Amino acid sequence: MASGQDGEREQILRVATQLFAALGYDGTTLGQIGDSAALDQQAVNAYFASKRQLYVVVMEQAHQLLASVLRQRAEDLRAAGPEDKPAALDRLIDGYIDLCAEHPEVPALWMHRWLSDASDIGDLEARYVRPLAEDVIDSITPLARAAGADPHYTIDSMIWCIHGFALSGVLDAAGRRRGPDDPRALRRFRAHLRQMVRRNLGLPDPATARDSG
Repeated sequence: MASGQDGEREQILRVATQLFAALGYDGTTLGQIGDSAALDQQAVNAYFASKRQLYVVVMEQAHQLLASVLRQRAEDLRAAGPEDKPAALDRLIDGYIDLCAEHPEVPALWMHRWLSDASDIGDLEARYVRPLAEDVIDSITPLARAAGADPHYTIDSMIWCIHGFALSGVLDAAGRRRGPDDPRALRRFRAHLRQMVRRNLGLPDPATARDSG
């Protein structure tokens, strides 16, 4: 019985995540979530008393997914020696790109909030976004200071770029959008973002580092 209940709860969370990511919190009702999960609203309410409660759990899960990738990579960057900093930085960037490419619902959920979705639930940034962002910012701060760069805007710019590419991609010569599902576009975006962040932090590009070595 418990296994069936766990399955229903997880199904509700999966469906709610998809709908909140697609339509936003304000554009989604518990009725839609129940219909999509093949459950009536009473069954949904047995697990989540309100749409707000369900949304907070969805956002917490999205945060945990991000944190599971970024915290360890930020720590690795802090601990890396000077010669290993560029590679550790690349792993941090790659981790964020890959997570957003594999789980586009994560950037979609947060980008809805950038557009004032769920504005009556205002503590999620303070609870989740800022602590994780500050951890990542701290990992690049020594590099940023040495390069005369702004560590906050360096990380914010990285986030903006990754979220934008993950959800919208870029236009090709024919006007078609190419995103993370296009291997060539993903490869070019990854190389560009690595180069952009490295140069902003005064780190050598891989070819330059090899030539000087």
